[in-house]
Amino acid sequence: MVGIGAGAVAISHRPKVRALPAMKAAGVTHLVTLLSEREGAVALGDAARVAGLQWIWVDLPNGQQPPPERRPGLVTALTELAGLVQDGARVVIHCSAGIHRTGMFSYALLRACGLDPEAAMSTLARLRAVTAEGIGEQRVSWAEDLAAGTGRDRAIATGYRSP
Repeated sequence: MVGIGAGAVAISHRPKVRALPAMKAAGVTHLVTLLSEREGAVALGDAARVAGLQWIWVDLPNGQQPPPERRPGLVTALTELAGLVQDGARVVIHCSAGIHRTGMFSYALLRACGLDPEAAMSTLARLRAVTAEGIGEQRVSWAEDLAAGTGRDRAIATGYRSP
């Protein structure tokens, strides 16, 4: 986990249901799922709640650019999540493999939390090198667009703590 504001962020591939109680015991407060319904997102969310985690579902069916009509909902999710992290939430963000969707969304979140592009990318690499290596320029561009919509990406990253 990397400290951001009063909270922290971690990224991962899809967690095993049996690992969710250990996440809670380790201090994770929120699980952010970027899976589609057909990938079992709802069942994982139910298991997360049973484990005592707050569950946030951002339905992204794949690592391609979300259609324009999805942008407002994604911007809202990022804005709300950035506020939670800044206020102390300890979140784990995942998709299936934890690379494309997770990279795009996590990078956008780091930007929405006030990190500049270089700091956001280096933080992504510290969080999970394979994600930073696999995100790709196009997904970074999409993430920049989403973060810009939050109005928070230009803020000073007060409270940013490196690991």
